[in-house]
Amino acid sequence: MSNGVGIIPDDVPIHRIGGGSAANLALKPLEKTLVPPGISTFQGGTPAEAAEVMRRQYRRMAPRGQTVVGTTTAGQIREAGFDVIMHATSRFPQHVRLIHPGGADGFTDENLERLVLAFEDHTGL
Repeated sequence: MSNGVGIIPDDVPIHRIGGGSAANLALKPLEKTLVPPGISTFQGGTPAEAAEVMRRQYRRMAPRGQTVVGTTTAGQIREAGFDVIMHATSRFPQHVRLIHPGGADGFTDENLERLVLAFEDHTGL
């Protein structure tokens, strides 16, 4: 896990609740307004641990056994042309944001197709 400062090492696992589909990795309207624009992900641990962290905070989340988590590494995200940056919060110290160097304009269908290939979905968590 990163120390909260600097670059997240390439071998650090990155998890996206909801899976690694293009629809789930695309920017939502609110995410386009973030500085920099990007999507929420978690670093470190396992897919099941990432799902449990979210489940503790959000009751509306799918119950245990029905959650999908997309998992990759920071290095694979970078190879796909994107990056991950630290964005720890008081609720989620392991929170990182997946971004594109081109900002919101970088989240094109073509770029998302490459990003999707970096993710492996884990279901039933």
